Amino acid sequence: MTPRKSYAALTFTFAATLLALLVFAIIQSSRTTELKLSAGQQGGVYIPVAESIARLIQQEDEDIEIEILESDGSAANAIRLSKGECQLALLQNDTPGDDTIRSLVPLQTGALHFLARKDAKIRSLGQLEGKRVGVGLPTSGSHRLVTELLRHFEVDLNRIDLKPLTIQEASEQLKAGKIDAILMMIGLKTEVIDQVIATGQVEFVPIGRHAGPGSVIEGFRLTNPFVDPWLIPRYSYAMPHGDLPGVPEEAIPTLAIRSILVARRDVPDPVARQITQLVIENRNRLTQMHRDVSLLEDGLDSSRFQYPLHPGATQYYNRNEPGFLLRYAEVIGLAASLLFTAYGMIRTGRRWLLQRQKDRIDAYYSELNRLQDHMLKPLSLEQVQGVEVQLQRIRSTALNLLSKERLLPDESFRIFQTLLAEASAQARAKRQEAPTDTDGPDGD
Repeated sequence: MTPRKSYAALTFTFAATLLALLVFAIIQSSRTTELKLSAGQQGGVYIPVAESIARLIQQEDEDIEIEILESDGSAANAIRLSKGECQLALLQNDTPGDDTIRSLVPLQTGALHFLARKDAKIRSLGQLEGKRVGVGLPTSGSHRLVTELLRHFEVDLNRIDLKPLTIQEASEQLKAGKIDAILMMIGLKTEVIDQVIATGQVEFVPIGRHAGPGSVIEGFRLTNPFVDPWLIPRYSYAMPHGDLPGVPEEAIPTLAIRSILVARRDVPDPVARQITQLVIENRNRLTQMHRDVSLLEDGLDSSRFQYPLHPGATQYYNRNEPGFLLRYAEVIGLAASLLFTAYGMIRTGRRWLLQRQKDRIDAYYSELNRLQDHMLKPLSLEQVQGVEVQLQRIRSTALNLLSKERLLPDESFRIFQTLLAEASAQARAKRQEAPTDTDGPDGD
């Protein structure tokens, strides 16, 4: 194949590859991303929040479709993420999981609701012994946290009738008197809890005496670092009879955990960034859809997350930070100056080296020219042999310098070889013409 044909084939291959990549990029950009978001139980806060987020994202970006999945709670969601059964989920920040999980957006804060029937006479965690208590399903984050809390306060779990119930089931059984208390992580103003309180048959029970420094919750945090002391505000829930503005009458010390919108780490970075951006920048709309997301923040302390941020979310949160070039402008400027200086020195050194090589080959040109001029004169055989020795020396020296790269195999060197060959031929011809020792006036 001729060079021209090879070049044409290479150009065609490159163009075809570029076109294929362009078509692939167009197809990929037009594809709809389908995601499954594992939420929570009916009657809880996770499903309404998840539905609000999904509705917002699909209104703002038609290329992202989100399907909401019911689940038994945070622990079940973490398992689904690990198995790849969903790509997004809502988790309590303290939920155990594996390295497939990445954080996107902090959402609402869930508070531990300790509600007891007034006739049960329960005033503390220690008085739960012998009582029937709804603590959430075994696959919920609430169930695990409550059992750890009871152990921390040295409450004998074998002496409590712990009921694995959904929020809806626990609320109904508490109203019906089938259980004595609820101990669950629940978002403030959850509707089913509001309905239970509206009966006037239940009351809040505090966790410790206060939620400030040195509280019992601070001690619990030593082994559960993602838990925060919290106060259920006064009058969070309305009273139905109008004789009081609401309950509780005083702020109730308890503990709280942030809920997090998380993703699998294999969710593409652009998709994760888009979801993070849409949720954060439309938090006012989300608040109108569901009040629990009113605690959304634009900034965040990622050290308060159990799971590392998804790279796509990191890109969004760092959007206002100076870029790499701006942050390291001085260092880059110094490096550029040093590189330009080094480049200039290398160019100067190269020019000097090339000049030395040129000067060296020019010296050989001069030597060959001198020898050729010398052979224009009548020479004896001995003188011709001396010229041939000098030519051989020049040839050997030049080849030695060439092997050491002190001469370049360029056009100047090829001219030198031509001149050397001409001088050698001239010397051979001169040797044939030179008189020998037997030649003379009487030699015939």
